[in-house]
Amino acid sequence: MTLTLKRSLLFGLALLLLFGSFVSLALAETEEDTTVSATTTISAGLENAAEGSYSDTATLTVFIGNLIQALLTATGILFLVLTVWAGIIYMTASGDDTKIKKAKGMIVSALVGLIIIVGAYALTSYVIGAIATASEASTETD
Repeated sequence: MTLTLKRSLLFGLALLLLFGSFVSLALAETEEDTTVSATTTISAGLENAAEGSYSDTATLTVFIGNLIQALLTATGILFLVLTVWAGIIYMTASGDDTKIKKAKGMIVSALVGLIIIVGAYALTSYVIGAIATASEASTETD
């Protein structure tokens, strides 16, 4: 074995031992009441991890709102990936007109898609807000 390989193996082994000792300390069990149900433990863990934003009484509207937020986030990530990919194609085109047209087409398509999705969200949000306001106004007068 070469000297560099030996040093790498020794360094890796030292790191493994160091982090292994931290993991064993972190996983050490404490003396607690073991009669707590799994559901209570999971709920408490989620509450601690989410710092008060987790609710086990989530309604359908909250679920749909979270789903829409996740889809909009995925759309933004997809737009970013498509734009970066098109930029890479454009930069590596080396004067090839077909690659340049393809890259420009990808950028335009990604931008149009993003505008359509954000516009649809804005329109839907406005309509739902107007319906909710009208609904609240009609129930207050009854």
